[in-house]
Amino acid sequence: MTNTLKYNLKHAVLAAFFFAVAAVGSCTKEIDIEIPESAKKIVVEGSIENNVPPVVILTRSQRIFDNININEIGAYFVRGAQVSVRGSDGTETELVELCLQNLNLPPEQAEVLLNALGFTTVDSGNIPNVCVYTVPDILSYFLTGTCSFMGKERTSYDLRVMAPGFDVGDDSILVTSTTYIPTAIGMDSLGFKEHTNPAYRDSFVGCYAYITVPDTFGNFVRYWTQRNDEPQYKPRSQSVWDDKLFVGLSLGLPLERGQPRTEEFDINTYTYFRRGDTITVKWSNIDSKTYDFFYTLENDGGDSPFSSPVLIKTNINNGLGIWAGYATKKYKAIAPW
Repeated sequence: MTNTLKYNLKHAVLAAFFFAVAAVGSCTKEIDIEIPESAKKIVVEGSIENNVPPVVILTRSQRIFDNININEIGAYFVRGAQVSVRGSDGTETELVELCLQNLNLPPEQAEVLLNALGFTTVDSGNIPNVCVYTVPDILSYFLTGTCSFMGKERTSYDLRVMAPGFDVGDDSILVTSTTYIPTAIGMDSLGFKEHTNPAYRDSFVGCYAYITVPDTFGNFVRYWTQRNDEPQYKPRSQSVWDDKLFVGLSLGLPLERGQPRTEEFDINTYTYFRRGDTITVKWSNIDSKTYDFFYTLENDGGDSPFSSPVLIKTNINNGLGIWAGYATKKYKAIAPW
């Protein structure tokens, strides 16, 4: 929903700018612009990971000039869908709908659950009614680390969604996708380097992933970082890498400290960790379609109307978004004093 809105808004703002310039230049001619309405679509944000159950979020895309009420964000989730996941190993599961409003959890527990499901919360006193589709025994996974259906390496997973139509009387909408969990190659180790600016070396260090890239093409990675007890965050700039320039090499790559968008940006400490921080890195091997989605999403030219728009590549049939498979390993280290 957000990415479609951002992409279309760039075109709208850019067009409005040039028409405004033309109007100022002549001041004599009125120009009417008729912008066609885009069709609403199902937006999928789903993932399955080795030793982790599938989680699927379904929302509706919004037209450019639709009114979006941030206080009623729960209204944009697709409710009452039939969602199933089938593995190439013959396993299959029907996912169930889980909405926070129906769990009656205290705000603190709801925030913990949201973070575990991949959401970032700003105000624990105003938790939105988030709805996801996941396995029926998801509570068992959070309590024991295991449940009835979890992802496996070197396995393909088909997603099938039968969602209700947008309006009364609409036909149901069938959305499908396939993803692959490759082998979890991981990294060799985590390491640290001093801050490039001597004025900050007493307090901050850079974190590096030391890796050996396989000697065959087609290896893709996505990563997140976590500092101490904070939630895990993806980097602000780019979370995915490919192996085009590094096939067969051993090297150290700088890791950007993930942080929430609400955190104040400081050019001197951006990407760095404080000395003494406990750092956890989630390092996931992904397939090419998952890489293409996040690469195009994170390199869409930013929020300026003068940037070049990029078409977001999706692996969703009859919808938008991503169904992603992750082969994950986690690494932990303490930034040296």
